[in-house]
Amino acid sequence: MVDNGIGQWIPGEYPATRVADETARGEWFVWRDKSATLVGAVRLVWRDPDFWGADDETEAGYIHGLMVGPEHRGRDLGPRIIQFCADHTLARGITRQRLDTATDNAVLRKYYAVQGFIEVRETTLPPPFRGTTHVVLMEKFLDSAYE
Repeated sequence: MVDNGIGQWIPGEYPATRVADETARGEWFVWRDKSATLVGAVRLVWRDPDFWGADDETEAGYIHGLMVGPEHRGRDLGPRIIQFCADHTLARGITRQRLDTATDNAVLRKYYAVQGFIEVRETTLPPPFRGTTHVVLMEKFLDSAYE
């Protein structure tokens, strides 16, 4: 992202110890290919006060850190990961997904809109993130017929 002029993630701003703690809580999911090479990952949580503030009280599956390795892009892995998150969210009886992206990341804003997410509002990026100053909060409503 940095190489493409997108300031959403700055190397080193998200320490490995934080990822380890989140992993221990069961928040991270990974996808590997047949040779066990990591091809994608996502973090799914049930609260997100840092980004959503007072709206955090709304039940939702909050998607963070959705990543697909560059060599695996264009294979519909992103939509499958979003579907995976939807399935886990629905399994908890929750019918709303939420995520965020940098306000200035037009590519991801369009990508998530195509995936059915609508823009809710813009907000200031919380600490410890420092790559950009604002993010767009997006959500998608699910129902039991979601496939």
